[in-house]
Amino acid sequence: MKMSVFVILLLAGLAVCGFLVRRHSTRLPADAAPAPRSVDPLPPVDAWQQSIRLAPVGHYHADSEAGRRLMEKLRREEERQLPQEGRN
Repeated sequence: MKMSVFVILLLAGLAVCGFLVRRHSTRLPADAAPAPRSVDPLPPVDAWQQSIRLAPVGHYHADSEAGRRLMEKLRREEERQLPQEGRN
């Protein structure tokens, strides 16, 4: 009983979808290309995007002393978190 209701609703839904697609296709001529949407100019956004400057590649130098301190801190933290034999 339930399956037949489901099948009937499915077929009715497909029929409605087919009707809507066919109705839409009859309104639109087949040989006419769709008109492009007009886009309003966005001068504030264009000005903002043009004002962004990227850093040149290769001019970044990390602080080596700070990097060494961070690496040492990371190494100590990893050693602290390693389960040593007999600690668990």
